[in-house]
Amino acid sequence: TRNRLSSQAITAHSARSIVTQMFPNEVSTEQESMVVVKKLLAIAVSSITYLRGLFPEKAYGSKDVEGQKVMILREDHKFPAACQIVKW
Repeated sequence: TRNRLSSQAITAHSARSIVTQMFPNEVSTEQESMVVVKKLLAIAVSSITYLRGLFPEKAYGSKDVEGQKVMILREDHKFPAACQIVKW
């Protein structure tokens, strides 16, 4: 069981590293702040449009954020309305 716990700890550490890259613990510049806000807004808008069924499933890609699977709108020209939202 010790090896299992060690591998789980490593996996959890790796997951935290990925999350840290996506959402840093500290934001020191206005530019960094804007990037974080844009990512959060993309997750929010994508989640709302996905849950409301506004676009086909193929218009989304899945991404792991803090251990949660979220569906993010992709810029796929097969879905022009979804592309427009992504560009905003």
